[in-house]
Amino acid sequence: MTNARRLGLLLVVLVAVAAAAAPAGAAAPATASGTVGNTSATFNSVRSAGPNLIIDVSATAAYTGTFEGTSTIEGTLVVHADGSAEFHDTEVFTGTVNGVPGTVTFNLNGVNDSSLAVHATATIVGATGGLAGLHGVLHATQTVVLPVGPVGTYTGRIG
Repeated sequence: MTNARRLGLLLVVLVAVAAAAAPAGAAAPATASGTVGNTSATFNSVRSAGPNLIIDVSATAAYTGTFEGTSTIEGTLVVHADGSAEFHDTEVFTGTVNGVPGTVTFNLNGVNDSSLAVHATATIVGATGGLAGLHGVLHATQTVVLPVGPVGTYTGRIG
């Protein structure tokens, strides 16, 4: 066998090995969209820090669209004297993403202004089940509905 032929065969074998080693869940980035809204919220503790209120929150949320299922949320809400707020949470979603079952953990951060318009970013930091290896970011535009919290829509890219 000539060297050129051996090299060609070696390249074919390397491509086949690389394809077999690729994660099964790896997919091209796709758009995600739907609705998301809190279904409950509990203020576990409330304390003052100057003019601000710092609230430890537990909540649940429901998703429709690309994400179909429910989430539990644990985090901190800081409410400022002018009525604006910011939040930093860990959210664990259980359900399906494009029909594939599993769990997704998000790092959830956002703000609202004094009119209670919310802008949030949920970054995937982990996933299990059929969703293992999933990554991406969702952006939510919501309005606070008392007493449960934000309700609105999300869009994003996942892969």
